[in-house]
Amino acid sequence: MTASVFISFGPEHDPAHCSRLAAHLAAAGIAARYDTRSTAGSWETNWSEADIRAQIAACTAVILVTSPQAQRSGLVARELEHARSLGKPILALEPGEMPGPDFLELLRPASAEPSDLGPILPVYQGKMGTAVGIETRGGVFTPLLFDGAAVPAEVTETFTTAEDNQPSIKLRVMAGNGQLLGGYELLLDPAPRGVPLIYITFRVEQTGAFRLLARDAKGNAVPVRSPAGRA
Repeated sequence: MTASVFISFGPEHDPAHCSRLAAHLAAAGIAARYDTRSTAGSWETNWSEADIRAQIAACTAVILVTSPQAQRSGLVARELEHARSLGKPILALEPGEMPGPDFLELLRPASAEPSDLGPILPVYQGKMGTAVGIETRGGVFTPLLFDGAAVPAEVTETFTTAEDNQPSIKLRVMAGNGQLLGGYELLLDPAPRGVPLIYITFRVEQTGAFRLLARDAKGNAVPVRSPAGRA
């Protein structure tokens, strides 16, 4: 079972529903990650926030089971913000509800193996073992994530075009140790030069896996052709 989802529950959640939902998903071939412990006393401290961010990053979609009020503040709101920043699909269920066939069909494409994970970088005692950056004009290395930064680590930079109707933005991403992480191509719609605003996130997971994500000014995902030639 390679696909996995993160289940985001509010403080009013029913732990028994967690177990039933996870079993229901497992029967459909989808693994679930969630905090199995009781909400009694200190629900928000069962997992640290860093643990939760790592769990969300490792999954390919988020299932939301909570009240509208819980979605607007506290840990659940931060979970959703983090999931959106990573481009994770978010699908909602009512408390106590089990997903039907149509819901599972929506979930399966989101649960396919992610294609935006790149090379593995060295990580030592929870910190990056090398910098990550881009190659700029003249072959100069410009670091964006620095050696020694705690993982997961990420930075978002804004890019635009230099020519009218430029079809793509191309980046050579490098590690500070000289390793080429890959040439990435962001596929663009035709537009006058300087008009597209593309926000590119460079991220290193706790495992050292490198990830590159891109979105436009409206928050829509921008297709990225990876070093393996996938868009």
